[in-house]
Amino acid sequence: MIEAAGGVVWRPAIEADEGRPMGIEVVVVHRPRYDDWSLPKGKLLAGEPPVVGAAREVEEETGYTTQVQRWLAKTAYRVDGSRKVVDYWAMRCVGGEFAANDEVDAIRWLPADAAATFLDRDRRVLRAFCSRPVETTTVLLVRHARAGSRRHWTGDDALRPLDETGRHQAAALAKVLPVFRPARVISADRVRCVDTVRPLATRLGLDVEIDRAFDEAVDTDAKQAAGRLRSLAVAGQPVVVCSQGGLIPETVALLARKSAVKPASPAAAKGGGWALSLDQSGRLVGADYSPPPV
Repeated sequence: MIEAAGGVVWRPAIEADEGRPMGIEVVVVHRPRYDDWSLPKGKLLAGEPPVVGAAREVEEETGYTTQVQRWLAKTAYRVDGSRKVVDYWAMRCVGGEFAANDEVDAIRWLPADAAATFLDRDRRVLRAFCSRPVETTTVLLVRHARAGSRRHWTGDDALRPLDETGRHQAAALAKVLPVFRPARVISADRVRCVDTVRPLATRLGLDVEIDRAFDEAVDTDAKQAAGRLRSLAVAGQPVVVCSQGGLIPETVALLARKSAVKPASPAAAKGGGWALSLDQSGRLVGADYSPPPV
């Protein structure tokens, strides 16, 4: 099986003469090898997380850097006798410039309905992109990485550190989550939570901010945590929040209530978490779970 990943890359469309906003436009690429138009995508490197490969392939084919948003769809088809599986994400264009290369010799920025006329099997992916609001904020809600057993820790539980596996998980998260371009890194007031996101914060040049609304404690609850996540999303910048296993499931369930998003199981394994997409009003429009990276 060939594993690949790509994206629907979009940007605001601006009226040429007067500079007024005119909705959005998405990019389609022409591949001379197949003489077709498609969404940018490509094969994953060995051991590469799909979301990281998606951002890398998009940049290699189009020259544009992106901010990854919500997961869109998976396609599967056969190429030269092999089954090819492709995961796609919505991606906001944040910079760059196209230059023709071996994979892509031309691109077009088009309104979504016009772009659909250029596509074949990728048309379903574009429909998934258009089915929900485009202007969203991503909140990455992560459960702390492995920290051994509470039974075997004799000190204050708030000070329980990550174990060896947990440290590997924290290092892996620091390699994956930057594709979402988080502007803030927030943690519950627990050593294991702070240490889960510290490598990420260091890589991004950010401080780890402590917010006790995400502590699993008698004086906090999921309603408070969900409200805090909504307020972070309305601020408009992607953010990473590290919390605890007893608080995350109900928090995700509360965010999903009265929305079209129905997570199968809102729990998260240690080191895993949710990419939550919220619109400008704070309403949940996407919830994508990722298992622990290690």
